[in-house]
Amino acid sequence: MPKLPVIKIINPREKKKAGEKKKPFQAMSSESLQELQAFLNKGKKAIIFINRRGLATSIICQDCSFVPKCPHCDIPLSFHLPASLICHHCGYRTLMPNTCPSCHGYRLKPLGIGMERISEELKKFINPLPQFSLIEGEMPDTEELKIFDKFNKGEIKILIGTEALLRPQLEKADLVIVASIDPLLFLPDYNSEERIFFYLLRLRKIAKEKLIIQTLIPENKIFQYLIKEQEEKFFKEGLMWRENYLWPPFVQLIKLTFSHPNEAKGNKETAEVRNKLDQVISKTVPQDLQKNFNILGPAPAFIFKEKGVYKWNILIKYKYFESKIQKNINPLMGFNFLFPLLTKDELNLRNKVLKAVSFGDNWKIDIDPKDTL
Repeated sequence: MPKLPVIKIINPREKKKAGEKKKPFQAMSSESLQELQAFLNKGKKAIIFINRRGLATSIICQDCSFVPKCPHCDIPLSFHLPASLICHHCGYRTLMPNTCPSCHGYRLKPLGIGMERISEELKKFINPLPQFSLIEGEMPDTEELKIFDKFNKGEIKILIGTEALLRPQLEKADLVIVASIDPLLFLPDYNSEERIFFYLLRLRKIAKEKLIIQTLIPENKIFQYLIKEQEEKFFKEGLMWRENYLWPPFVQLIKLTFSHPNEAKGNKETAEVRNKLDQVISKTVPQDLQKNFNILGPAPAFIFKEKGVYKWNILIKYKYFESKIQKNINPLMGFNFLFPLLTKDELNLRNKVLKAVSFGDNWKIDIDPKDTL
């Protein structure tokens, strides 16, 4: 069995010394930069991984690590301009607090950093700075593979990027630094923890000597499971959470997305469709099966306005009444391995409800969506 790298968790929230002025925010902590410099001085290669989304998904208190959550869904609230926090599952909304509700501190900070910020800090703090490259999401495959080839040959010593760094064409690096993980961990989506755990498992696999993870919440269970190699325990606990809160594989998700350039009309139509769904279920579904339809929303989509168009989501959690849910966890497969196929009766009942509602051209129906955002 190949030797696993040393895993080091670093909290970039550096404490001030007595009399020291407050330091400006750095995407890379001093400790991470020192580790990187030491590896580069030995002629070794490094990968710096950041999350794929550049926008702030939530807020966190820099003093106590408090993250506001929805009181109804146990999901982190999403930060929206000008100053509001919204649950994208049930529509709960509250104003952005001026102080932390937990410790009453004032250092509430949106989560999220970008590749450009990382590269600027390398230019400022790493000396001498070897050749490095950014792997961007929209980069053509041919250009990306050329960069990978140069890295594999040692011509490029540092790669900075997102999920593209997990492609099989890229060979292992001596040091892997996860510069930004918290925004992905706190996406308002039921499977965000599973997604980030798979990322970390794959990053651990490509790190030869050391894996450094920067996080403002080092006590989070996901990092402890990774360090202790408790993959099966992580998935068993996640499966229990999904069963308690009715998420796949214990229900089938149906995401109804409505798009419209007029916000008022969109609010009106999505509310009408929600009411129609409630009526159809109460009138056409057998009474003992009505509870198998759990409807959330309408609520603003994660990116509410894009290119002049507003988007809303309605989520239907359709609980199986005949299919059997497997619980034999396979850490290599994750939860998708456990999803059952609907029986004929389950499929017919689901389709009966959906067909009874008139969805216009501005509606999109997504069965088993990859996310709920």
